[in-house]
Amino acid sequence: MIPNKNERFLHICKHVEAELGNAVYSRLLAGVGLVPNRVSEMQVSAMQEATLLRNSCQAADDITLAARIGIAFRQASTLTAYIARSSATLRQAIENGARFYSLSDDSTEFILKQDSGSEVMEVVTSEGALMRHHRFQEFRVFGLLARLRAIAGAEFYPKELCLRHEGGVDANSYEKIANCPVRFAGPFNGIRFRSGALDRSLPGYDQDLVAYLNELGAERLRKVGKVKQSFRAQVEALMIGRLPGRILTANEIASELGMSRRTLTRHLTQEGAGFRQLVDELRFDLAKTYLRDGLNISEIAFILGYGDHAAFSTAFRRWAGRSPSAFQKNR
Repeated sequence: MIPNKNERFLHICKHVEAELGNAVYSRLLAGVGLVPNRVSEMQVSAMQEATLLRNSCQAADDITLAARIGIAFRQASTLTAYIARSSATLRQAIENGARFYSLSDDSTEFILKQDSGSEVMEVVTSEGALMRHHRFQEFRVFGLLARLRAIAGAEFYPKELCLRHEGGVDANSYEKIANCPVRFAGPFNGIRFRSGALDRSLPGYDQDLVAYLNELGAERLRKVGKVKQSFRAQVEALMIGRLPGRILTANEIASELGMSRRTLTRHLTQEGAGFRQLVDELRFDLAKTYLRDGLNISEIAFILGYGDHAAFSTAFRRWAGRSPSAFQKNR
């Protein structure tokens, strides 16, 4: 759960209202269980954020809306933001900020690592259900770029932004928003840096303030502790992580989690879900997203692990009561 007075969510609300008008904004908020004049007082989950962004993009008939809202989110007043701005280098800003990010968003983790000979910052989602929300992933990656530019300077240009999901018909529009290359169907969600970019000095460096904020953050982490994610979330994360092209079986999922299939089934049943139901819901949700994004049906069938176009179309008709092509025409 994200704390009260969620600055990030209020930023989303401000831009959605400006883009779509108060009447549509109020309806969209109601759709995620929130009331406009009380939104700053309520606890808001990452799933409510993700759903609002998805629904807002649909209402605007613009899949780039979430990315545009993200790129406008340059400043924040969280502990993570303060410690990042006060760090010596961009690398230390990322490392210091990532250490305490769970205090404001326990659904996300930032990891610096090497990939294909370059340094990257991966945005890792701990909740499997959030991984199917492509607009939310775009919002977070573009928002991350905006905040790095606020720290390092507007002239900061990464090698590329990476998004794991496939791009739609507006894929080129994302590069105009980011003002840098954007790679869809990439190996991770996040940012690939140019050589030496992470070692650039930052103008706001304050050694004493960084030391104090590190102590403050460590103490808050000890008080909060770690929240264990549900088995359903773990299963969804594993399945989405192996896409495109193949859905893991229940036996494979159980093996990945270090348990028997019977134990996995028991845990899912306790959470009110069956494995086949979970697979169908995940495929249906992703299928609708890809159809709205303008991908062709054969490509979607492959991404979701179907042997051919006909098998996917049969499954989609069972879920939606109409064919994928009919759904795409009326998206």
